[in-house]
Amino acid sequence: MNILFCSAPGTFSARPTLAPAILKACAVEAGFVATAIDLNIEVYNQINKHPKQKLLRDFFELQKIHEDIVEDLGNLLDYCADRIISLNPGILGISLLTQDSQFFTVWLCYHLKTLKPNLKIVIGGSGIKNFIAESKINFAELLKSKGYIDDYINGDGEHSIVEYLKNNLDYPGINSGTWHAIKDLNVLPYPDFSDYDFSQYQERGIPICDSRGCVRTCEFCDIIEHWKKYQYRTADNIFEEMQHQIVQHNITRFFFYNSLTNGNMKEFQKLLDLICDYNVAHPLAPISWDGYFIVRNKKQHPEEFWQKIKKSNGYLQLGIESVVEKVRIALGKNFTNEDIDYHLDMAKKYSVPLLLLLIVGYPTETQQDFEFTKQWFRDRQHHARNPIKQVVFSLSAILHNTKLERKQQEYGIVRGEIPTIWITQATEISTQDRIHYFNELNELLTTLNMAITNGGSSMDITSAELAR
Repeated sequence: MNILFCSAPGTFSARPTLAPAILKACAVEAGFVATAIDLNIEVYNQINKHPKQKLLRDFFELQKIHEDIVEDLGNLLDYCADRIISLNPGILGISLLTQDSQFFTVWLCYHLKTLKPNLKIVIGGSGIKNFIAESKINFAELLKSKGYIDDYINGDGEHSIVEYLKNNLDYPGINSGTWHAIKDLNVLPYPDFSDYDFSQYQERGIPICDSRGCVRTCEFCDIIEHWKKYQYRTADNIFEEMQHQIVQHNITRFFFYNSLTNGNMKEFQKLLDLICDYNVAHPLAPISWDGYFIVRNKKQHPEEFWQKIKKSNGYLQLGIESVVEKVRIALGKNFTNEDIDYHLDMAKKYSVPLLLLLIVGYPTETQQDFEFTKQWFRDRQHHARNPIKQVVFSLSAILHNTKLERKQQEYGIVRGEIPTIWITQATEISTQDRIHYFNELNELLTTLNMAITNGGSSMDITSAELAR
């Protein structure tokens, strides 16, 4: 029986999705016949070329159906269903990276069950946890109860999908909320991208999962609730995978899909050395990479460390969250503003591109903090474009099962309909105030010649809609 793994459309990224490729590799290693396709990029490219692009994105990001696109949505569903059925799978595994994929997945599964009732459908991924339309509803259970899917898998899927294919439905994570984390990431097979068409991607590169979990305990983050223990792969294991993928696909750019690249400094330093040595030996086709990066003090990230990052062609995504030091340290990011400036100076000196990630309007921030943040960016205008290539803003959200959610009463938070709709009673800062501040920051950084992106699109846009 052929198994097909695919990504659910709705992740508006020009990069490859990882899950189908790693699940295929696990299934093949266990003796099954499998195919992996990135359905997300196929739909992404169609929407990007569509004259009604904005209206189609509203369906995914706002769960809004405009009358003008009903036929177009039907065409997208037909395309996806035909693409899947043409590969004649007996089992279909759909991976949802985010909740933005949920509504389309409901429609797609219903459509597939109508066209091919005997097709067994199993869903998984971080996007299946809670229903985007009602957080108290278990999304996967809802679809299973309606017969749109047959089963679902929670948590790490590499081992549980193999047990599922063996019909061991009692294995932890299959149709249950309890699951077993993989103990050793080094034993997993390398992702199999042989079915992917890399010409479809605007950002052509190979995804790599080098770790899971995090060494920090930030109160706003649900990753530490998902993975209780930080897990990492050895530098040798990661570099061997890089070499394997270079041979297979002639691609030397890599995207680290994880919470942080420098969680284990010993292994990370070793990996940088391996990449630097490779780049010296292959000057015409060097490796380049990007990934999330923890800000540390100068002693932990000395100047020679920055020289290695430059030689390895690193692009760092820094989770700053707040430039207000007391706020940032209290939420779990234990580094100073002096540490941030040191990273900016080193990155500028060695031309290491940076992407800064910031949360707009954290519950403990005041109006004075808002003004401080704006001035902070004005004072660092000289870093625009070099090294700060981009700043990504996301509205502060109260995510389910996080420390921040458990501190609602302490912070005086009164929640609304979705995670980004709330008011802080202590500061009397409303959703409308934070939306206004969000827009002010966007306008300010535009005048400062800093490239900006709004992250967490669905919740941010929905907040803006509801706050009007």
